Amino acid sequence: MDNTYEQEIDLKELLFFILHKWRQVLLIALAIAALMGGYKFGKGILDHQDEEYIAKIQKNYEADINEYEQTKAGYERDINNLIANIANEENYQKKSVLLKVDPYNKWVATTDIFVKMEEKTAENGLTVTAVDPADSVLKAYASAVDKGNSLLKFSQENSIDTQYLKELINVTTDYDGNMLTISSTYIDKDGAEEILDIILDSLKSMYPEVEDSLGLHKMVVMNQNISTVTDPVLAENQKQRINNLTTMHNSLDDTQAALEELKEPEKPVSLSRMNILKNGIKYGVLGGVLGGFITVFFISIAFMSGKVISSNELKNRFDIKILGVFTKERKKRAFSGIDSWLDRLEGKGYISDETVYERIAANTANYTEEGQAILLTGTTEGDILSSIESKLKEKLPDIHFEVAVDMNKCPETLTRLPKVDGVILIEKCGVSKYDDILKELEAVYNLNKKVIGCIVL
Repeated sequence: MDNTYEQEIDLKELLFFILHKWRQVLLIALAIAALMGGYKFGKGILDHQDEEYIAKIQKNYEADINEYEQTKAGYERDINNLIANIANEENYQKKSVLLKVDPYNKWVATTDIFVKMEEKTAENGLTVTAVDPADSVLKAYASAVDKGNSLLKFSQENSIDTQYLKELINVTTDYDGNMLTISSTYIDKDGAEEILDIILDSLKSMYPEVEDSLGLHKMVVMNQNISTVTDPVLAENQKQRINNLTTMHNSLDDTQAALEELKEPEKPVSLSRMNILKNGIKYGVLGGVLGGFITVFFISIAFMSGKVISSNELKNRFDIKILGVFTKERKKRAFSGIDSWLDRLEGKGYISDETVYERIAANTANYTEEGQAILLTGTTEGDILSSIESKLKEKLPDIHFEVAVDMNKCPETLTRLPKVDGVILIEKCGVSKYDDILKELEAVYNLNKKVIGCIVL
């Protein structure tokens, strides 16, 4: 006999085992639902009648609402600011020429402008200098370059806003040496050179006005040059602008998510009778689900408790023949139609006891010979064993049937085993245990006796 059977749960059998217990599941679920819902409803009514408690709850609720509104307004303000900043940054990155300049191959046109104030000789022969110092002249030219008005035509021709052209120009002033250094940057050589030429032409056209206002001077253009340079500062600035845009997008996403997750505080249950009722219903539903789950859990434990649940499991576990299975005729009670419907789904139906006895007799006759002595035993009650014996004797008079009670409890049954030719076990669903049946089978097989089969009640 192979005792290495590994139990596998038949999900279909487990499901129908649970479904057939639907009355217990429903009743316990309703009971727990009524208990939890009634408790919450009753407690809510008592709290609602406590004026001091209600005043405290109302104050806390108002404080929560105020905090919620402030937080919401802050999120909305941050979102609007981020949207505006992102739009400005995207517009800048789209239109800025400086952002498109290759910082590792940057074209730069430069020149130095030297300003020298000229002396005047008065009518009396004395030599004097201009009233305004050279610093004023340098400031005038530097200011004109910074304003970028000279680049309006270039701006229109190349569809570049002057604000983005100003980024391409750099002016430094050396007041001690009366020197003005101007540099222009562009994405290519011709552009950088053209911008610098436009600036120089503009300064030359300003000369008469500056001379009249600030005095005689000479403007000498020198060291004019164009070349490519590497600008790590520009490279870092370009990278930072891109990272800043990504950071703003991430901040916008986070802030919008925080706003969506922000929940307006619910009005405390105790402040409204309707809310008290809703809360009672909510906890009632929760209690019903919890009660149903707990009941199903314990029913599942019962299914795996080691007791015989079905003839199929008995057959698979011990590899014995099932001679017949008695079914109970369902009593007429409320909603019995559901039980019948479940039976049909499971493929089961009521079979009369007489029909079952006919099957048992036919199967027994097939597996035995005339004149053999067959012992009827099992873990069920003795009167049931005797009843089955009398029925089988009527149908199989040529076979000698004997009855003996549970051999696990009655040693006398073990003494009768050697005297019979075979054994028929009679077991009862929900009562007989697999461990006890195993002991019975071991006792029979140890004496090399044949197990004809099993009758399941």
